[in-house]
Amino acid sequence: MHGPALLGLFGLFALSTRSGASTVSLPSYPLAVKNPYLSTWVPGSSLADAATAQPEFWAGQDITWTVLARVNGVTYSLFGNPQDTTDTSPATTTGISFTSSHTLVDLTAGAASFTLDFFSPVLPGTSDYARQSLPYSYLTVTANATSSQSVQVLSAIDQTWTAQNGAADLNYTTLDTEGYFQFYNPDQYPFTESSDQATWGSIVFATTTGSEVTPGCDTAATIYEQFATNGSLAGVTSCYGSDLAAWSKDLGSVSEDVSESVTFAVGLDRQLTINYLGVTQTGYYRTQWPTIETAVSYFLQNYSLALSDSNTFDDEVRSRSESVSSVFGSQYADINEASVRQSFGAIELTVPKNDLTATPQVFLKEISSDGNINTVDVIFQSWPIFISLNPYYIRYLLQPIISYLESGDFPQAYVLHDLGANYPNATGHNDGSEESMPLFETSSLFILLYAYQKFTGDTTWAQQYLSLLQEYGEYLIANSLYPSSQLISVDAITAYANQTALAIQSTIGLKAAALVTGNATFSTVADTFATKIYTDALGLDGATLAESTHFTYYYGEDTTWNVLFASFSDVLLELDTFPTAAWELQSDWYATQLQELGLPFAGPVTDLDYTGSAITWGLSDWNIVAAGASSTAVQESVINTTHAFLTNGLNVIPFGTKYNVEGDDVGVWIGNKARGTVGSDFALLALDQGTWGTSY
Repeated sequence: MHGPALLGLFGLFALSTRSGASTVSLPSYPLAVKNPYLSTWVPGSSLADAATAQPEFWAGQDITWTVLARVNGVTYSLFGNPQDTTDTSPATTTGISFTSSHTLVDLTAGAASFTLDFFSPVLPGTSDYARQSLPYSYLTVTANATSSQSVQVLSAIDQTWTAQNGAADLNYTTLDTEGYFQFYNPDQYPFTESSDQATWGSIVFATTTGSEVTPGCDTAATIYEQFATNGSLAGVTSCYGSDLAAWSKDLGSVSEDVSESVTFAVGLDRQLTINYLGVTQTGYYRTQWPTIETAVSYFLQNYSLALSDSNTFDDEVRSRSESVSSVFGSQYADINEASVRQSFGAIELTVPKNDLTATPQVFLKEISSDGNINTVDVIFQSWPIFISLNPYYIRYLLQPIISYLESGDFPQAYVLHDLGANYPNATGHNDGSEESMPLFETSSLFILLYAYQKFTGDTTWAQQYLSLLQEYGEYLIANSLYPSSQLISVDAITAYANQTALAIQSTIGLKAAALVTGNATFSTVADTFATKIYTDALGLDGATLAESTHFTYYYGEDTTWNVLFASFSDVLLELDTFPTAAWELQSDWYATQLQELGLPFAGPVTDLDYTGSAITWGLSDWNIVAAGASSTAVQESVINTTHAFLTNGLNVIPFGTKYNVEGDDVGVWIGNKARGTVGSDFALLALDQGTWGTSY
C-alpha cells in the first residue's frame, strides 16, 4: 500500500522527497485546490505516468494544464497529457509524494531531473484570513542534473478551468515584475454553474517576468512547436478565447550543484463570489488586494513566505497526527494529510462587496451530493478540523445561518437544513420548504455553538441570539425523546420514527444548549432523557441495561444498530450527557461488527436503505468520529481500514467517504467525493490535543 511499484525507483534525480512527505498512493491527488470552483485533481493511477496524466475538475471534467521541458534541445512532456505535440518524448515518473499543502512529482527527462510542486497554501490562522482566501495556487518546476544541461520549461492552460463554453476572451497584462493571462467573459452571468463548474469569473495564469521568460497565446500546436523549436515563445500580439495561454522560461544551465526553478500561479478570481440573501459577497482577500493585479503581484511575491509557512504547518500536521498513537499514528497522519486541502477546498471566506471592513463569513458547498450551501449537518460533519486549527471558522460558518434564522424569514420552529439549494446562492427558504432534518440540525447548531464557545472562550457572541436559541431549546425538549419520522444526516436511509441515534444527538444538543443559553432547565431535561434512553434501556437492545449489548437504530428493534457519531461531541465537549459506560458499551459492540474494511453504517445487513439493497457500506468520516469515543482497539481498526480504503488503488476520485466495507466489491468507492466532511478525520487529534493555537 505504498504506491505503484515505480515509486520505489527513486534514483539520484529525486528532488522532492522531504521529511514528513507521505508516499502512499492516493485515489486522486490535489493539484490546485482552494475552493469549490478552483478544485483541480489528477487520478492517482494516471499520475504514475505523469507525462500522460489528465488533470480533472473534482467532478471529473478534463482540465488542460500542460508542463513541457526542453533538455539540450530535446522536448519532453512532464505533465498533463499534451495534445498536438510532435517530437515530444514522455518523461519518466520516479516518485510521488504529498503533504498537507503540496503534491510533489519527481521525473527524469534525458539527463535532467525535475520536480513538479503543486502547492495550494493552507493558512488557517486568525491573522491569515486574507491570505487563505486568495483563490490561487502555485506550480513550481525545479530542475537539476548530474552533469551540466541546458533546460527550458513551459506550462500552459486554457479555458477548460471554467464552464464558459468558449464565451471567454483571453487578455494579457504586464505588471512591474509579473505578467498574467486572464480568461474572462464580459457578458458573464454570475452565481451560476454547469455540472458544478463556475460559469463566471476570471481564470488567471501568471508568473514573474524577466528576460528569460516569454509568454504566448495561440493554438496548442503552434505553442508547442515554438517551444520545441526555440525553447521560447513568440510573445503576445492578439489572443483568442480558444487559445492556449502559455509561459516559458529558460532555466539556463543546471547541474548537480545548480538547481533552477520557475513558479507559476493559477487561479479562478470571482470578485462576485456568493449571493447571500441578495447581498453580493466577495472574497475576503479583497480587503487587502482589491484587484486581480494586486492579488497576483502579492501572491507571486509572497511565494517564499507561503512556502516557509507551509513547511511549518505540514510538519505540524504530520507530527501531531503521528503522536496520537505509536501503533497507527503513521496511517492516521497519511489520512489527515490527504484531508487538509480537501477540507479547506470546500469553503470560501467572504465579506460583503459593499463593506470590506466587515467580519468575515464562511460559505461551504455540499460537494458531490445536493450542492446546497452551508448545510448545517455537513458543517457538523466537518468541524473537528476547525477545533484543531482554528475554531473561529465555526462561528464564521454559522454566522450567515443564524443571522438568517434571526430575521424570522424561515417559518419553521426548528433550524433549517441549509441556506440554499444551489451553491453559491444562499437565498434562504422563506417558504419553509427544504430537506427537513428538524432535530438533527437543531441539535447540531447547539453543539457547534458550544464547541465554538468552549474552544475560543467567547461567551458573548451567541448571546445576541438568546431569544431565538431559547425557542430552539424548547423545541428540543418537546420533540427529542420520541423523535417523529424524519431524516438524519445520512439521508440515504429512509426517514423513520423513534431513531435512537437521533434521540441521543438531540439530548446532547440540549445539554449544549444549557451551556450556551444559561438555561439550567435544558440540562435537567437532558439528564432525564439520557436516563430513559440508556439507564432505563429505552434505546438499548435489552429489556434492562444489564441485559443489553448495544444501542438500537430504532426503539424496540433489538437487532438493529448504527454508528453513533454524536458520542464524539459528548466526549470532546465534556458534556457528560451520557456516562462513559454508555460509550464503552457501544464500543464493545463495534468491535464485534467490524467487517473486512471497516464498520458498516448500520446493521444487521438485512436492514434496507432507500434503494432496497443491504447496508454493506461504511462512511469513513462518521466512523472516525465515532471511533473517537471508542476503545483504542476500535480506533486502531477504524484508522487502519480507512487507510486501506484510501490507498488500495481501486478508486480514482478525490478522497471519497462512502465505500463497500464487505462483499465482492469491498474497498470500492460508491458515493461522496471531494467533500469537506473529511475534516472529521481530525476527530482523534481534537480529542487528543484540543486547539493547537491560532497561529498556523
